[in-house]
Order: sequence, then structure tokens, then C-alpha cells
Amino acid sequence: MSEVNAAEDSLKLVHLQRLKKEGTPTKLEAGLESGMRLLDDIKAAFSDSSSVPEIAKWIKSVEDLQGQSEKQRTVVGVVGSTGAGKSSVINAVLDQEDLVPTSNMRACTAVITEIAFNESNNAEHAYRGEVHFITKEQWIRELQILYDDLNGLGHSNGNTDDNSAEEQFGGESDAAIALDKIRCVYPEMPRENIRKLKWTPQALAQVPSVVGILGTVKEITAPTCKIFMDQLKKYIDSKEKTRGKKKEAPQMEFWPLIKVVRIFVKSQILEPGLVLVDLPGVQDSNAARSAVASKYIEECTGLWVIAPITRAVDDKAAQKLLGTSFKRQMQFDGTYSAMTVICSKADDISVTEALRGIPDDHKARSDYATVQLLESNKAQLDEELLPLEQRLKELKEMAELYDNNIDALEAALERADGDKVELTFQSPGTSKRKPRAAALTARKRLRKERDSSGSDTEYDDSEDELNGSGNEGEEPEKAEPLSKEDAETRLKELKAQKKASKEERRDLEKKVREVRKDCKETRRELKRMKDSMKSACIQYRNEHSRPVIQHQFAEGVRELDQESAALEDEETYDPTIEKRDYRELAARLPVFCVSSRAYQKMSGKLDKDEPTTGFLTLEETEIPALQRHALEIVSSTRSAACRKFLTSLSSFITSLEVQIVIAEKPLKLADNLREEELAFLKETLDKLRKTFYLKLDEAFVDFKRTLESRVIKAFKSAVRRAANNAIDIVEGWGKPKIEGGLPWGTYRATCSRDGVFKGAVGPRDFNTELLDPLQKRIAPSWEQVFSRTLPQGIDALGQDLANLLEGFQGEMHERPQLRDSSSYELVREQVKTLGGILRETAPFICQCRAGQKEANRLFKPAIEEAMKAAYEKCVAETGNGCYKRMKDLMREHIDLVRKQMFNAGTEAVTNRLNGMLEEIRSAFEEHVDRVVAQVSDDYKSIVLDRNIFKALASAREVVRELLHNADNRFKAILEPPAAAIAAEPEDVAMGGMENYPTPAFADVPVTPNRLLPFIRASSMPPTPVTPASHSSTPGSLFAGGLGRLSLFSPAAPGTPAPPSTPTPAAAPADPIVKTESAGFSLRPPSVPRHP
Repeated sequence: MSEVNAAEDSLKLVHLQRLKKEGTPTKLEAGLESGMRLLDDIKAAFSDSSSVPEIAKWIKSVEDLQGQSEKQRTVVGVVGSTGAGKSSVINAVLDQEDLVPTSNMRACTAVITEIAFNESNNAEHAYRGEVHFITKEQWIRELQILYDDLNGLGHSNGNTDDNSAEEQFGGESDAAIALDKIRCVYPEMPRENIRKLKWTPQALAQVPSVVGILGTVKEITAPTCKIFMDQLKKYIDSKEKTRGKKKEAPQMEFWPLIKVVRIFVKSQILEPGLVLVDLPGVQDSNAARSAVASKYIEECTGLWVIAPITRAVDDKAAQKLLGTSFKRQMQFDGTYSAMTVICSKADDISVTEALRGIPDDHKARSDYATVQLLESNKAQLDEELLPLEQRLKELKEMAELYDNNIDALEAALERADGDKVELTFQSPGTSKRKPRAAALTARKRLRKERDSSGSDTEYDDSEDELNGSGNEGEEPEKAEPLSKEDAETRLKELKAQKKASKEERRDLEKKVREVRKDCKETRRELKRMKDSMKSACIQYRNEHSRPVIQHQFAEGVRELDQESAALEDEETYDPTIEKRDYRELAARLPVFCVSSRAYQKMSGKLDKDEPTTGFLTLEETEIPALQRHALEIVSSTRSAACRKFLTSLSSFITSLEVQIVIAEKPLKLADNLREEELAFLKETLDKLRKTFYLKLDEAFVDFKRTLESRVIKAFKSAVRRAANNAIDIVEGWGKPKIEGGLPWGTYRATCSRDGVFKGAVGPRDFNTELLDPLQKRIAPSWEQVFSRTLPQGIDALGQDLANLLEGFQGEMHERPQLRDSSSYELVREQVKTLGGILRETAPFICQCRAGQKEANRLFKPAIEEAMKAAYEKCVAETGNGCYKRMKDLMREHIDLVRKQMFNAGTEAVTNRLNGMLEEIRSAFEEHVDRVVAQVSDDYKSIVLDRNIFKALASAREVVRELLHNADNRFKAILEPPAAAIAAEPEDVAMGGMENYPTPAFADVPVTPNRLLPFIRASSMPPTPVTPASHSSTPGSLFAGGLGRLSLFSPAAPGTPAPPSTPTPAAAPADPIVKTESAGFSLRPPSVPRHP
């Protein structure tokens, strides 16, 4: 009996259940991998018996369960204006130098680029790409738009708008862009033929060089990033038209034909399932790319908005960059929390300008004072060093003069014949001659020293006395003859002077070395302090910008809420009542101020760039914090998937163990008791299934009632409001430009693109503008229902279903015959596990959110379809008065279709919402049916003594051992060895991502555990932390934190004096600020170093 109890205890899977509840993302991922290995072992144990039907069923269950471990895509869209640095940020986050092109390639910004993890283990395919081209039909549609743009150029004289000529004929006019795009794809086609429309869209689409790639996918593989990008640029690059260069044969460019580019790379940040998508925008002139961008946005789990920090605050990036319609879409989708603002180019700062706005007690100010003192000290040292070096140079020159004259005297004494010495000097060219100016200075100083020596010997006072003439090529003048005694005296004096000069030179060289060392130390310290000052300025701006951007974002949401609330019920609208906590909304907005260039440079990349300044650590660039934030987005999705897998695994293990226990200790029942138990089980299960369905009916009737009362009912008044506003909106398009209207060219270009165009006056979307009044009216209730009411209702439904299952188990517990079974407790635990499965409603909430996203996007297609005829008629208008006729046509058309088109849109949305509820209902029914079937199967196994292992004793023993030790696998994860615990802090330190350089393919092992290297990092705070040292004690220039320096200003009143080293009483009153490093000091500029 003890063995059975031990088995029951192990099969309660205590540690697995605890792991599901308490496990960190790292441990959950480790649990999933451990569970996968367990399933592999079980499958292997069954392999020899796979032909047995019951065993084949269990093998199928193993494979289905293993399929749940597949990682899910977590899509993060990246948006930003031109020049915002999107590509640089993506490269830095992925630790790649040039994966996404950052050069001046005009077309690259127009191509949607998806970047995901490369699953290939082939070293030659370390970088892989797919270039997806638009279809032939899509290209014909694009060519028709370009044709209309060029055709409009020839008919522009018929309009009366003074601004249209400039718009049409300017370098950025629609016609010029159309001409350039066609020339890119068809370089052999004469420009004049394009301009004069000697072509048709259908004919150009049939050109062999084009038709062969339309609708295809080009695959690119390479072992290195450089080779990969060289191949990819062939498709995404637009050739620069540079004057002055030799003309080359024109080559076809592919970028206008590209729909999307997919890149797969061995980046560890992507391995858990993160997918970054560089989105140029949804208002693309190419309908195919615009549709792809819209689909990505619908799929996005996160949205990164990138703007240069120099414009982020002033331009209100978080409030204006996305546009009102985009934010309205976020309101419908309930994805405000998915947004992240990234302020790029944090290294772009003027310290001078930054200091003007920084308070006096900030560290940047004290650093600035220290820099000023260091610069003053450096200038003083430079000034001090100059005369010392000049004197040293003179002494070197004098040493040669001494040597020359000593040699000359000694030679003369050797030649002396009698008492007289004929002193002969060197002739020019026999030795190195000094420049005249230096020689004269040396001679003067030598003569001055000789005169001051008090010698009684008389010498010729000429400049040639010691070294002959100072002019090269001149014969030296002969000196007066000296007596032998005077010559010997003179020789002794010269040797003494040489010795004294040598000693002075030695002392001076030592002094020069000291000063040079101080200069070097000062320059080094000055550079460090300038870096520190710039770093403090950057961090101050970052911390100042962050709350401002968060506040602007919250204010933008507040404006949308207030506008919608006023439209919903203007009579009862109270602006003082806030719909949500805007402070909390602001605080939850992640804002990162990053420097991609500094991160890349400090990581050992961009070796051709100059070193960056202003960042003392990689963490200060905030790229590591952004990487952790990205991993958190993935880990939340991945953790939910891991928990779901572990729950299913728990159920599977328990069901399998039931079979093992039954095989060992079957329940022996008489036939009549067995039939009685089966009848009771059937009756109770039928009642359970019926109550499940009744609860589903009750819940979904309530859900439908909520939709009808809170959302669908509002459609009627929303349609009425939108229809009333439609005429005014349409007439506004044709007003004079000064009143917000559009020039003829922009109006026509917008019509030719089905109402969507991005021109010189900014993006316009006629369809969205018509739809906006309707969406404003229903947005508040829509957001409330799908973000709160329905998810809460689905959660409550799951809890109710679990409670019903618990009631069923209570009834089964009253059956004494079942309780006698050795496997009863296992089945009881199984029912508890199934109750947990019923409570996990996240998949149904996700289904609801995905369904409502799809539904709220059905308003616009109805508007587009209704307006299509008007757009076509307007484009067809040419000649005199065409603009007036276009406006009249549009006015007449909108008056005719306005009610029908809005009703068509709301009807499509209503149908989709009702269909969504039916789909969720069906999913719930399948869910409860699986639970009932599992419960039925387990209880019937007890009653009927189903023993699938009767003829499989060996497999039973292997599986029994595996299941008996299964929970120990998860215990090892929850309670790792002491050595692993000791190593945990080091693992957490990986969060800075500085240990993630871009490796060669061989350096990036593909491990089955996708999150283990990263999730520890994700446990670090996602919000960038500014060093506390960026604020200092008021009044101090600098105190601590920078090593040797310790500078102080007089303490402000009431401020405690900073610590200092007392000056000994015997020290001279030299106000030199000493440092902790020997041989280096700072002094005020008024104090000379040497007396």
C-alpha cells in the first residue's frame, strides 16, 4: 500500500503545479523543455507497440502535445518619420552593424521589411532573405495610377487653381515621381515616350524582364551580412542620379515592384519568436504594400514609435506622429498599452545649449565648473612649459658650442709652439652648424654667463669669438693670439661652464618631464570630465523628455476621449469626469532615449566612425534597456504558452498513470455493480454536459445583449451623424487652399488612388475622413465592451464552468466503489487539472480581440466601395473647368450614397461581430466537449478495467518509471543546485546585452531553449534608470565619483561643507587643490607653479 501511496504522491505533480503558478519566464521555458524531453522518452517507450490501436492513440496525443511547444510570432511594428533613425535602432537592437540599410537609399524606406529569427542550421545560410514581388494585376493597377498622373500633367491647363502648376511641374510633382518610377523599371524606354503616354499599363506589364518576376519570391542566402546585403541591395536599392559622373548603361531597378522583404538572421534577440517589422506607413501609393502594412499593424503585439530626441518633445511625437486616425484605430483595438516611444539620436546634443536649461545644483553644472578649472590649469601648464622647453633647447645648443670650442682650445694648445696660442676655429661644414638665430641666442647667453663669472681675462667681444661666423659659407675670422696661460684658463672656464650647463639641463629635463606629465594628466582628466559633463547633459535631457512625452501621449488620448464623449451624448457630457486614469496611462508608456551609434561604436562596430562621447557605459545608450523591453513583450506571450503546455502535460501524465495503476491494481466489480456504476457515470456526465451548454447559452446570450445594447444600437445614431457631416467634408476638399482645401493636382491624385494619397500637403485619406464622425461616436463604447466587458465575461464563464466540473466531481466522490479503486485519487487530481484548463480563458479572449480587430476594419471597405465610382469619374474629367466639375460630381455622388454606404459598413461589422460570437461559442463547445470526453474516458477506464498494457509489460515498466520520476524533473527546475543558485546573479547581469556581440554563425549555437539566455535579463527593470549621481549637493563644483579630483566651491548658506583633507599648518599658503594621484594637481590660474 505504501508503494501505491508514493505513486499517488508523485502523480499529484506538486512541483509541476507549483512551477505553473510561481515560475519565472526562465523556469517556465525550462519546464517546457523538460516536458518535451519527457514526451520524447514516452514516445520512444511506445515505439515498438505503435501498431496497437490504443498505443497509437497515445502516441498521437504525445505528438499533438509536442505541437503546442512551437514558438509563436510576437510582432512588433516600427514606425517613424523619414530620418528618424529607424534602421539604426533596429540594427542596434539586433546587434547587427548593417542588416537594415542606413545609407541614402531613397527606396529602402518605402519597402516593408520583416526581420525574424533564422531557423536554418546551415552555416552558408546564416543570413536568409525573401523578396516578395507584387502580382501582375497589382502592377497594372499601379501603372494605371502612374498613367493618370502623367495624363493629368497634359490637362493641367484646364483648372483654375493657381497653385496646381507649381505642384504639377515641380521636381516632386506626381508626374515627375511617376516618370521616375517608370524609368526605374523600364530604363530602356525613352523618356519622351513615357511622357507622351506612348504606352499602356497592360503592355508594360507584359515586358519579359518584368512579367518574369511579378508574383514571385526571390530567395537570398549568404554566410555573412556583407555578402547578404550586397545581394539584397540589388533589389531594394534605388540608383542615385549623380551629376558629373560618367554615364553607365541603365539597369532595371526592382524596388517599385516589391511588396515585402523578409529577412531571417541568427540574432539572439529574435530567437524567442520576436519579429520586428519596419513599416514605412499604411498610406502607401502602392495598394499592395498598403494592405500588407495594414495587416501587420492588425497583427502587432507591440508598436514602436521612433522620433529624433531633438524633435520628440517639440514635435509632440507621441501625440502627432501617428496621426488622429491611427490613434483612433488604436482606441478601437484597445492597444494603447502596446505603444512604446523611442527617442533616437540621444548623442546629438549641444552641451552649451543644454547647460542653459540645467539647474545649478545638477551634476552637469559641477562638471562644467571642473572643466573650466581644468582648462585653466591646462592653459597655465602649457604657458609654464613653453619657456622651459625653449631654455632646454638653448642648453642643448650651448652644449654643442661648448664642445666645439673646448675641442678648438685643446687642439690649439697641442699645436702651441712657445707662449703664444694661435686659436683656430672650425671652418664651415666641418660640423653641424646651428641656425643663425639660435646660435646668436646661445652665444649671447654664453657671453652673459662669462661676464657674470667675474673672469679677469679679456676676450674679444665679437659674436665669432666662440664659434666663428654665424653665416654659412663665410671664412671664419681669426681671433687674437692668446697666451698659453690664458688659453689654459679659458679652457678650464669652458669646462666648468659646460658642467654647470649640463647640471642645469639635467634639472630642467626633470622639471619638463614633471610638467609634461601634469599636462598629460590634465588633458586626460579634462577629456574624462567633458565626457562626464556631456553624459550628465544627455541623461538630464533624457529624464526631462521622458515625462513630457508620456504626458503628451496621455493628453492626446484624453482629447480623443473627450471628443468621443461629447459626440456620444452632448447634453450629459461633463468634461470634468475623466474616462480613465490618465496619469497611470502616462506612467505606463515606455519611453527610451537611445543612441544607436554610441551603442554600436562601444560594442566594437562602426570602426570607420569617430569615437562617440557622452556615454560612460553601454547601459547609458539605453539600447540594452530597449532589448530587455523587447524580450519582455515576447516573454509574456511565451510564458502563457508554456503554462498552457504544462497544464496539458499534467493532464496527459495523469491519464497515462491511470492506465499504469489499473494494469497493476485493477478494480474488481461484479457485473451488476459495474453496470450500475456505468449507468450513474453516463447520467452524471450527461447532466454535466447539459449544464455546461446551459451555462454557455446563458453567457453568450448576455454577450450578445451587451453587443446590441452598447455597440450595435449606437450604429443608428452614428450613421445619421456621419451622413449629415459627409457633404460638409466633401465640400471641404474643394475649398481654396487657404481654407484647408486641396489644389487640383492633389485632389486628382487622391481620387486616382481610391481616396488615399500622400503628397506635399501631407497624407490624405478621403475614406477615413468620411468615416471619422461615425467612429468618434461609437469608439468609447466599443473600447469599453471589447477591452473590459467581454474579456471579464469570458473569464467569469471559465470560472463558472470549472465550478460545474467541481460539482460533478463531488457527486462522483459519493460513489464508494469508485473510491476503493487504487487509481481513483489520480482521476480526482485529473479532474482538478481539467478544472484549471477550463479556467484558462486567455485563448478565447485573444480570439475575441482578434475578431473585433477584424470587425472594426470592415467600416472602411464599405466606404471605399461606395466612393469608387466617384473617384473614377473625377479622374476622367479633363479640359477647361474640370476641377469644378470634379467637385460637383463628388458632391452629387456623396449626397446619393451617404446613407447607404454607412449602413453597409455597420451591417458588415454587425455580421462579423455576430459571427465572432458564434466562433467563440463553438470554440467553447469544443473545449468543454474535450473535457467531458477526458473525464468520461478516465472514469470508464476505472470501471471497465481498460488495461492497455496487458500485453505490453516491458513498455509498462518503462513508462511507469518515467511517470514516477516525472515530477522530479520539475523539482530540479524549482530547486536548482547551490552552484546554479550562486551563478544566478551573474546570469541576471547579462541583461545589459553587452555580452551579446554580433557573432559569426559558428558562435551562435541553436539551442532548443529559446528564452533561457534572455529571460533573466527581462527580469531587470524595463524602464531606463538614470544614474543617481546626476544630481549633486547644491553649491559644489564636484564631489566624488570621478577618482582623483576633489574640487569644492564655498558652501552655500545652510549647506554642510563637503569633506576635505585638512592642509598641514606648515604648508605654504599656495592654494593648490591636491588630488589623490601622485604627481598631479590643479591650481587656480592666478597661482604660478614655480616661483
